[in-house]
Amino acid sequence: MPRRDLTEEGSYMISLLLGSIVEKKDLSVRRNASLRTLIELMNKNDKGVVVVLAGRKPLGILTERDIVELLFNGVDLDETAEQHARKHLITTKSDRTIGYALNLMIDNNIRRMIVLDEENDFLGVITQKDMLRHLENDFYRAAIRVRHLLDRLQPLISAPPDAALNDVLKIIVKHKISSVPLVKSGRAVGIITEKDIIKLAARRVPLARKVSGYMSKPVIAVDPATTLVDVVAAMNDRDIRRVVVNDEEGRALGIITIKDVLRNLEGDYSEFLERKLRHAKDVLNLLPEMMIEVSDARKEHLVAWVNEMVLARFGRKLIDRPVTRLIPVKTWEKICSGLRRSGTVEDVRFRKDSQIYELSGFFIKTDGKAERGRIQLIIRDITEDIRLSTTDPLTGLYNRRFIHEFLVKEIERSKRLDKSFSVVILDLDDFKRLNDTYGHPAGDAVLRAIAQMITDNVRRADIAGRYGGEEFIVIMPESASGIASYAAERLRSRIEQQAIELPKKKRASLTASFGVATFPQDGTSPDDLLVAADDRLYRAKREGKNRVVFE
Repeated sequence: MPRRDLTEEGSYMISLLLGSIVEKKDLSVRRNASLRTLIELMNKNDKGVVVVLAGRKPLGILTERDIVELLFNGVDLDETAEQHARKHLITTKSDRTIGYALNLMIDNNIRRMIVLDEENDFLGVITQKDMLRHLENDFYRAAIRVRHLLDRLQPLISAPPDAALNDVLKIIVKHKISSVPLVKSGRAVGIITEKDIIKLAARRVPLARKVSGYMSKPVIAVDPATTLVDVVAAMNDRDIRRVVVNDEEGRALGIITIKDVLRNLEGDYSEFLERKLRHAKDVLNLLPEMMIEVSDARKEHLVAWVNEMVLARFGRKLIDRPVTRLIPVKTWEKICSGLRRSGTVEDVRFRKDSQIYELSGFFIKTDGKAERGRIQLIIRDITEDIRLSTTDPLTGLYNRRFIHEFLVKEIERSKRLDKSFSVVILDLDDFKRLNDTYGHPAGDAVLRAIAQMITDNVRRADIAGRYGGEEFIVIMPESASGIASYAAERLRSRIEQQAIELPKKKRASLTASFGVATFPQDGTSPDDLLVAADDRLYRAKREGKNRVVFE
């Protein structure tokens, strides 16, 4: 095959949009189709994959490997495809480039990917084999030879040609490989693949028969001196996914697959891998709990890879989606600003649903055709840390430290907006006597019950806390003295009327005394307001308990 300068053409090919090359024909079935129908379609499309659809939306996917495992487990092929289709899908959009999709496939260790249109409807499938066909020209720029890959190849797993088909099937399932060379006296005399097994199953060939009658031969082989250019040409010319590597004596050393070849494509991805290795120590030093890799795909920031911890928390739904599906837009803009300024960001906090996360990260520049670079994000769930640092462990209410910090901020806010707010302090009456009578476990049960009553009877904007011992506090933003005293009276009545369950099936009734202070009439500093509310609380105690004092 003549060599030519195809640098410009190669760069163009890696920038092709998936929508222009995606395969669409014979690649999907309805959810109620049988496995047998799906297998017939898989043999027809020669892609090693069929997508199961619910309407026009992808519901699941079945690959050659899935079918081989189902055959191995004796599954009835008249069962519906939906029962066995994998629910977790990695999809991408038709306006993504080949280069971006290649990185996404390699990052997530998959051989094919579902492509969606603008409405997120199924458009087709792109495979590594398709990539190889379109990217062949890029290999003319590479000087890599098979020997450069040998130390990265998996040890050769083979079978003798007189083995039964069922024995080869066991090898494929056990080792999760796509093909098995049939070796005699050290030489590969044939090969059998997942695709062959599936075709035989469709023909209902008994798996007890010897593999020699069904293996592909002669074996397409290369030696260690062969260039990747010639490996790619052989794969494309013969329409195959792997070649056997022989030594100088013709003995089988291993197998090179399309995946192995694509991992060594000279261009965007190999350059990224080199940079990624150089930054490995940075990643280790950050000690990530969850790790997300974001592709700076020039127009968008897309999640390209996540680790197992992220998968466990969020599933695969983040992959190939804008990172702002996870991180709020304003927070992401702040992160990008920091990355542009210094290449790193640290200790950025954001909220997702009811959880609070802390994020650090750095940027790896690639300047490739498919993407500008990658952003490594290290994310830690700090919800529990914050809860422990701001809440009382017994009652779950805010602790004294947080209440004081909030009070300082509420004073500043109310001054700025020219608003009033009130502070309510309540203390349980005769709590020591209850503790002495029923014991400390009963006292704890009472404190928890009172905390729940407070939570149930204040507004969402109000901040309730345990101030110490049997004393509680409520800060009521934008509430004048009258409103606060009314709310306190309602809570006092609720406490008086409710019998609280204690350990050992006992019950107790008790009361509480309240003191109310209001900003700015009763003070303009935290100490002034707390002293005023505390003084009124003890006036309520002196005047007979179980009452609210607000002036």
